[in-house]
Amino acid sequence: MRLLLTAAVVAMSVMTAQAQSAGVPGEAAPGVKGIGLTPVQKKLIYENTSGERQQRVPEDQVSLGAPIPDSLMLNEMPVHVKDEIGVLRDFKFAVVQGARSVLIVDPAKRRIVDIVTRDEGMK
Repeated sequence: MRLLLTAAVVAMSVMTAQAQSAGVPGEAAPGVKGIGLTPVQKKLIYENTSGERQQRVPEDQVSLGAPIPDSLMLNEMPVHVKDEIGVLRDFKFAVVQGARSVLIVDPAKRRIVDIVTRDEGMK
């Protein structure tokens, strides 16, 4: 009985992880949250990073928690932004072409930890 219960828990964990990895472009998978940026912080990030070179990223790969393609070049976060928002000290960013979104990326894991959209940056 114990073995059966353990197998069921493992199977549910695998199914949950698979469900979380499949999501709507630009949205977080269930249970995945950004790093808690405020609207003022998002505006500061957008204003200081959106002028960088835009890169193509398939829409289905732009969601919180998603891994980024190896071809995506990451930029250092501007010093002014890191000084204002300490949590960004270890993160990098990339600007997505078309959607004009700024992806905040954990460079060690190469995963998207937050997304700042043009609408958020212009408020």
